[in-house]
Amino acid sequence: MPSKPTPLVASRYETSGGRNILLALSWYYPQIHQGVARFARDHGWNISADFDDPVPSHWNGDGVLTLLGTRQDIWKRLRRLDVPIVDLAESRPAIKLPRVTPDNVAIGRMAAEHFLERGYRNFAFFHRKGLNVSRRRREAFQQKINEAGHDLIMLSWKHEQGERNDTVEQRHRWLKRRLAQLPKPLAVFASRDVEAVEVVDACSRAELSIPDEVAILGVDNTELICDFLRVPLSSIEVNWELVGYEGAALLDRLLCDQTAPADPIYIRPTGVIERRTTDSLAVDHPKVVAALRYLYDHANEAISMNDVFKHVGMSRSGLEKAFREHFIRAPAEELRHIRLTRAKKMLLRTDKNVKTIAQATGFETPHNLCRIFKQHVGVTPKQYRQGGEER
Repeated sequence: MPSKPTPLVASRYETSGGRNILLALSWYYPQIHQGVARFARDHGWNISADFDDPVPSHWNGDGVLTLLGTRQDIWKRLRRLDVPIVDLAESRPAIKLPRVTPDNVAIGRMAAEHFLERGYRNFAFFHRKGLNVSRRRREAFQQKINEAGHDLIMLSWKHEQGERNDTVEQRHRWLKRRLAQLPKPLAVFASRDVEAVEVVDACSRAELSIPDEVAILGVDNTELICDFLRVPLSSIEVNWELVGYEGAALLDRLLCDQTAPADPIYIRPTGVIERRTTDSLAVDHPKVVAALRYLYDHANEAISMNDVFKHVGMSRSGLEKAFREHFIRAPAEELRHIRLTRAKKMLLRTDKNVKTIAQATGFETPHNLCRIFKQHVGVTPKQYRQGGEER
C-alpha cells in the first residue's frame, strides 16, 4: 500500500459557493482521490479529506464519499450524518448505501482467464481476511476454474490460523509450508497486491521458483508495490480513478434529489498488467511451448498455421495432437484467442478506431475483426467498448 498521505483539508479545488464534500476512506487509494478531484474540479466542489481523522467531528457539509472496510469507527461516525453517502466498495454489503464499486466478479473471472490461457491446471486463492470483496473475487475465480474442469485450493489464513497469533512471521511460516505442499506448476491468485507480496516472500523462503513453479497474480496494480519486488508482480488494474469519478457523479445526482439506484454500479477492470510473476507457460511439451511463443510473438502479423508448423518443425496433425494433449486450445484457436484478447485491450484502453485495431492485432480488416468478435464475444467491438459485454 502507498504510505499515508499528508492530511488535506479544503483542497485546491475549492470555489466559493460549491458543494462541501467529505472524502472518508478506510484505506487510501490515490487513484480514487484523483477521480473525485477531477469531478470536483469540473463541478466546483470543495473536498475535505483528512486521513488522520476521516470523519472530523466539526465537519458540516453536503455529502460523503466513503470506502468502508474493516474500520468500524468510520461507519459509526458517518451514520450520524444527515447527508447523502456513497460507498466505493462492497466490503460491507449489510450496510445499505448507494454504491459505485469495482466489478469484483469480473476481476475474479479475468484472473482465471489469465491463468487458464497459459495452460495452468493447479490453482490456489490466497487471502488474509474474509471480507465480501475477497469472497466475490474468489467465487468468480473458482467458478471459471471449475468450468474448465479444475479444482481450487483455498489458502485462507483466517480459517487456518487456529491458535497461532496473527503476526507476519506466523503467517509467513504457514504460507511457506502450504505452498511447498501444493502441486506444481501452481497459479496463485491473491485478493490484493499486499497479499500477493506475502506469496512472493513465502516462495522465496521456500526456494520456489517464480514464475516457473509458482505464478502469482494480484489486484490493484499498485505500481510502488508491483514494480519493486524481487520478482515484479503481475496485477489486475481495477480502474479506481473511474470508481472515484463515477462515485462522485452518483453523489452529485443524489444531492440533486435523484433516486439512488437499487443495485451497485459496477466498474469493469481495465485488464491484467503483466509483469514477471506470470511470465510463463505451464506446458511440458517443448514443441507446444515453441509454437505458443511463436504465436504470441507474431499474432499481430498476417501469419498462417503453416508458418507455425514450419517454425516448430512438426506436421499439422502432429502439432495439433500435441496441443490436444498438453494445452487447452488448438493452435488456430489460440491464435484467434490471442488476437481477440489484444483487440479487447485496445478497445478498452485506447480510443483508436476499429480499422486501426484490426490492423494492429492481425485481423487485417475491420470486417474480419467485427465478424469474429461478434461470433466469439457475442457483441460488436463498439458494444464491447461501451460496456456491453455480459457480466
